[in-house]
Amino acid sequence: MRTPIIALMLSLLLAFSSQAKNKTVKTDSVEMIKDFNGAFKYQNYYLSAQPSLEALRWYKSQGASTIINLRTEKENKDFAAYAFNEENMAKELGLDYHCLPIGGAKDYTPENLEAFAKLIEGDKKLLIHCRSAGRVTNIFMAHLIKHKGYSANEAAKVGRSLKFSLPLEQMLDSEISLEMVN
Repeated sequence: MRTPIIALMLSLLLAFSSQAKNKTVKTDSVEMIKDFNGAFKYQNYYLSAQPSLEALRWYKSQGASTIINLRTEKENKDFAAYAFNEENMAKELGLDYHCLPIGGAKDYTPENLEAFAKLIEGDKKLLIHCRSAGRVTNIFMAHLIKHKGYSANEAAKVGRSLKFSLPLEQMLDSEISLEMVN
């Protein structure tokens, strides 16, 4: 009597185990960086609103080696006029600096997504920012789907921990399930 029960339990365990492998959901969590407004950490990425000079120094102390700035040329000039020139400061701090201007819907292109993917490949710690972290969230979610194998819902889960939101979800007080249609 014991042997059939043990065999049944083992077969159920194996069945659930193989089913779980096929339905794995990426559960890496987003960490909010409380010292800086609009700043988050996800895996080896720091995703942020425009960082202050203090924040840049902190990211460097945490091992970030590269800055990817998604702000436009005008935004960068305006910021430099009242704060600091970020590209020059990055060089001073010993950080690689890249600017990939995303200024609005017209710049959310497959070409810019591919350029972004090339900038973030590898396993180095990166700071990716725009003015408010909104553009960062959108391009990062697209990257997770296109280059990391996340489903739209998995990427949205990460995005909701950043700056992604759908007003419809807020009004309905419920998340919407997303799917890719090609």
